[in-house]
Amino acid sequence: MVKIGMVNATATNTFLSSHELVLNTTNYTNNDVVLMKKLLKDCADKYALATNALQDSLQDLNNEVYDYAYLHVMAAADYPNVCHNGFKRNPRLDYPTQLAIREDGFKHICDVVLGILDALGW
Repeated sequence: MVKIGMVNATATNTFLSSHELVLNTTNYTNNDVVLMKKLLKDCADKYALATNALQDSLQDLNNEVYDYAYLHVMAAADYPNVCHNGFKRNPRLDYPTQLAIREDGFKHICDVVLGILDALGW
């Protein structure tokens, strides 16, 4: 499941880096488009950090250090919140539906991993 989360976060990072979402900004001013690009870059960076946190959790699992694995997965699950909050602070910009769907999927994967770790006693 951790590897699935890593694939998901990497795919979301790639999607955000492609600027595909910026192509659908016809209702925004130039300043809004610049802000949208910055937010999307920040979001892509957070998903890269989430991938790294999940990679760290894999190493922790291999070393049977379950408490650190749990913390790394929790951190990974929290990174998309930074992205979501960036859009909340800028009410002129709509949180992209495609990103919300990806965020929900990623958080669900992390919740499953955390549930497995809970079952192991963490």
